[in-house]
Amino acid sequence: MTSQPSEPTGGPLIRMPAKTPAALRAAVARLDSEALPRFDSDWASAMDQARDQFSLLPGRHFTEHWWAWVAVTRWPAQARRFRECERIVATSDDRSARRAAAAEIARILQDAQAAAA
Repeated sequence: MTSQPSEPTGGPLIRMPAKTPAALRAAVARLDSEALPRFDSDWASAMDQARDQFSLLPGRHFTEHWWAWVAVTRWPAQARRFRECERIVATSDDRSARRAAAAEIARILQDAQAAAA
């Protein structure tokens, strides 16, 4: 079971953190402590790729991905709908339902990131 704070009326669970690995890790810990192992694994993988490729892009991709995750997850109702749309895209036999769910995922991400900016 995840340890999530109760949803406040009309607002996000937490403020958006800075786009730094440390601030994002703290936000992930507050929103869903069960996601921390995946966060840490993604961070280690990004740093390995950065070292192997002599590139800063893996670290930037990691930061952008987890910043978007926090932007969505800090709004519980939005996060639930996002996960439902992911499920539809992954399992539905109805092509139009998959397309609609994919479009909704894009809108949720866009709205969450715009609200976080």
